[in-house]
Amino acid sequence: MDWSHFGADRPAFRPAVDPSAYYPAHSHEAARHALGSAFARREPAVLVDGATGVGKSLVARKWLEDLMPLVPRVVLPTARAERAADLLQAILFDMGKPYAGLSEQELRLAVTGHLLDAATGGFPTVLVLDEAQALSHEALEELRTLFNLEARGASAVFAVLVAHPMLRDAFRRAAYGLIADRVSVRCAVESLSAEDSVAYLCHQLRAAGAVPERVLEDGAAALLAAVCGGVPRALNRAAATAFELAHEAGAHAVDVEAVVCALERLEIEVPNDDAPAVLPLPAREKADEGNERGAVRGSKEKVARRRTA
Repeated sequence: MDWSHFGADRPAFRPAVDPSAYYPAHSHEAARHALGSAFARREPAVLVDGATGVGKSLVARKWLEDLMPLVPRVVLPTARAERAADLLQAILFDMGKPYAGLSEQELRLAVTGHLLDAATGGFPTVLVLDEAQALSHEALEELRTLFNLEARGASAVFAVLVAHPMLRDAFRRAAYGLIADRVSVRCAVESLSAEDSVAYLCHQLRAAGAVPERVLEDGAAALLAAVCGGVPRALNRAAATAFELAHEAGAHAVDVEAVVCALERLEIEVPNDDAPAVLPLPAREKADEGNERGAVRGSKEKVARRRTA
């Protein structure tokens, strides 16, 4: 699809983790600042958790992008490890170091050596472990031993555990007590409010070079916010499909009908009524209540016409 049709210079709603399109919602910003504070204190580990699709990986990547280039880092997009050796191999692989054919102890010594060498530069190695709930108890215990590595009186590792809340639940069990004690900072990334959902959509359009007022009708934005539950991944998917359908129809803006068609294509239930009274642009927050009700009423009428067509 040609996004220049909507005045954009790139796709506005991309599924990949994209720090350039980061939207600073309250819980996202709180987690990002907590990461920065924990890193400054040289804490060994931070947990950033949240439901699927809420943007916890994006928070970690945005924080990582803002770090000074001199800070060494290892990023494991999918931290699946049943054995300690699996985790150690993955770390060496991301470092670009040899890992094949080594025994577990050789892997451990290699990782230890590289982490201590990197720490001589004055910074710990930032180890981002996404999908960290997939780490076995054995792998987590191996990670805990890495927290014991010190250089210049501070930890040589700063681990960011990006995970589903099930890992937080696991930390409450006695078997995980030792690792839980080392993860002293825990941040929950929450879903967006209806207002933030609309602001998020507009932010993505602006980041892509488009003008939200021209390409996304108020009722369409309100409907997307109502059905996607404040989950950025769901908002991206539904909005992208709505824009594709509008493009196919030759329209220059997404209206409620395009959103309804997109939701039906994605097999997402379309509400019959109670569309939220949310306006897409912060500049419109002070619009009078009558205009607000009119935008919502118009969206409901379009949904009703679509259902009876």
